[in-house]
Amino acid sequence: MKKHALTLSCTMLWITATIFVSTAGAVDSFGDPFEGNKLQNPNWKWQNEPKKWDVGNTQKDFLHVEGEVNRNLWADDQSHFLFQETDTQELEIETHFFAKWATDSGVNGVVIKSPADNNWVTIKFWSRAGGTGQIQYQTKQNENGNGLTGNAGFVPKNGEAELFLRLAKEGDDYTSWYKTTENEKWIDIGVTTFKLTPPLQLGIFTGVAAAAGTLAVDYEYFRDNLNPFAIDPSGKTATMWGKIKSQF
Repeated sequence: MKKHALTLSCTMLWITATIFVSTAGAVDSFGDPFEGNKLQNPNWKWQNEPKKWDVGNTQKDFLHVEGEVNRNLWADDQSHFLFQETDTQELEIETHFFAKWATDSGVNGVVIKSPADNNWVTIKFWSRAGGTGQIQYQTKQNENGNGLTGNAGFVPKNGEAELFLRLAKEGDDYTSWYKTTENEKWIDIGVTTFKLTPPLQLGIFTGVAAAAGTLAVDYEYFRDNLNPFAIDPSGKTATMWGKIKSQF
């Protein structure tokens, strides 16, 4: 009887420890698969929380954000910014999104920002009039030199875009990539060296940069490639725009 009790106690201790490690790992990760009907990572915070956003209601297993007007990320950050805080020196984040717009200027993408410096490094998708747009690799009010670029070669049509964006930080060095489909190789955007004072805020942002118009963005996941979240979003079924509920 004592042997069975000891075995049961050890088993319960192992299960408890396993649950604790899994939970701690999930919390320590920046990742979120945007599954179910709520944000899975408890560390998220909103800057300028939009009036219309949801997880899983508009599109199953996607974070849906509808940008409001005058929410740019350029001379200042007025965007709808879903972020987490960190002082880590090394990280690598990735997201996949669908965007649909009817405005002269809209913005969304990934960003690592220093509130102390009021500056950032971002891979931004700039949606523009006539249904066109471009990828921009920027710091505050700058996309020239030192690895930055105002156009990475991707040009959408008809006011719709699908993109995968990836941004890595190692000390003061930042590397960026993009691709347009899951199975293709990552395309280099650039490497830049830029000092940001911690603590840093990192995450995804959305906004209509103009004074009028609409922008709806569906983010499939926010992935932490160095510290994966407990739920791996890679197994999700690819979703095409034809299956996404129209917002216009």
